[in-house]
Amino acid sequence: MTLSQKSRSVSRKPHIVFLYYYFPPMGGGGVQRIVKWLKYLDYSRLDVSVITVKESHYYAADPSLLQEIPDAVRIVRTDSFDPFRLAAWLKKGDTSPQNNELPRESSDWLRRLSAAVFIPDSRVGWFPFALMALWHLHREHPIDGVVASMPPYTAGLVGAAFHAWQQVPLILDYRDAWCGNAYFPKRPGMVEKIHQWLEKTVLNHASGVVFVNPALQRHVRDQYPLNIPDAQTVIRNGFDPDDFRDLPVPPPAPPVRVGILGSVYSRGNRPLLLLNAISTLVRDEPELKDRLRVCFIGKWSPGFLEFARKFPFPEMIEWHPYLPHRQALQEAAKCHALSLTIEDIPGSHAITPGRIYEYLALRRPVLAICPPGSDLASLVESTGAGTVIAPNDLEGLKQAIRALLRNPDAFTPPENNGYLTTFSRQEQTQQLYQFLQHVLDF
Repeated sequence: MTLSQKSRSVSRKPHIVFLYYYFPPMGGGGVQRIVKWLKYLDYSRLDVSVITVKESHYYAADPSLLQEIPDAVRIVRTDSFDPFRLAAWLKKGDTSPQNNELPRESSDWLRRLSAAVFIPDSRVGWFPFALMALWHLHREHPIDGVVASMPPYTAGLVGAAFHAWQQVPLILDYRDAWCGNAYFPKRPGMVEKIHQWLEKTVLNHASGVVFVNPALQRHVRDQYPLNIPDAQTVIRNGFDPDDFRDLPVPPPAPPVRVGILGSVYSRGNRPLLLLNAISTLVRDEPELKDRLRVCFIGKWSPGFLEFARKFPFPEMIEWHPYLPHRQALQEAAKCHALSLTIEDIPGSHAITPGRIYEYLALRRPVLAICPPGSDLASLVESTGAGTVIAPNDLEGLKQAIRALLRNPDAFTPPENNGYLTTFSRQEQTQQLYQFLQHVLDF
């Protein structure tokens, strides 16, 4: 920190700006992280602003999250030359977020087209607006640090450009891998090299980096020499105890329900093995058809929906389109078990879906279909939260489902072995504050 910055910090609170494209009234798992940080930050010690986009169509909407953001937060909303925002505007009569069958950003062909055309991502049209918003805000309220959350990786570019221009420290919040992301379609060779160069450039401008799990930290450090050994930390996603306070959690009633909360993409987290295991079981034991249900709560890609329509027992699947966060948790609480899948593809070891922490808080047994040794597998095993099944272990999954059907109440996760405190959003926000204090020296 320069002498002038230190002098300013004596007379005013440090001003931290969060660059967060995904922000309420948008919904979805990626929005929860910033909402909860803002909820629990101490505004007697910090001046906080958010730069995001103006309200527009997004396939997951949850205006209720805005109620959790304190009035002390300064919110700056900008325009964006976003092709999906433009497409939604042109087709606004046909783009209800409740209609999960419409082509949208999670559809396979759109994701492949986006990966090949837009660098670093489809939000690149936000770059000039966000950069100018940072500059104007800096002139009015001098900024002491910028936290850029990725994805979209455009946010990292904005932060790096602003650092090069105004020498304001940049902290990157890696929620997902940039290169080697298991959820993303494979990019053409030259395009991938450009991404790698951009990622390295952005990292070279960073004064600190926050990673969402240790595996992602190792993934990035294996690719790039990070010259900030004392300015890296892991702050996982988590759960907010307030979301579960007075949450109606009735004892699950028959039939046995396996819940899947959140987004199902066209690649990376499709529960194909789960549906295959159930269809195989029911073919062998037709009476199971009336005893078991799979409950999807959230949103799903058109490609996965097409696969699910071929499921031979459609009456066994319940579909609940995207719900406000607390309502989604109430629906998940009705399930006997909760499941999530990470397909065994390159980069999958570093993915930890944010929903797992709320699964832990709900204390329902978890069926985690994921590569052994992955961060998700280690998390489920270390917390005693459920069963880890390899993505190709059909027989193992069938055995787990049979055990659940024999006695749905046989397995109950531990009441608390320390992880409920560790994964509390309030505790994690304190970790964030301490990291900001360390990196920015205030």
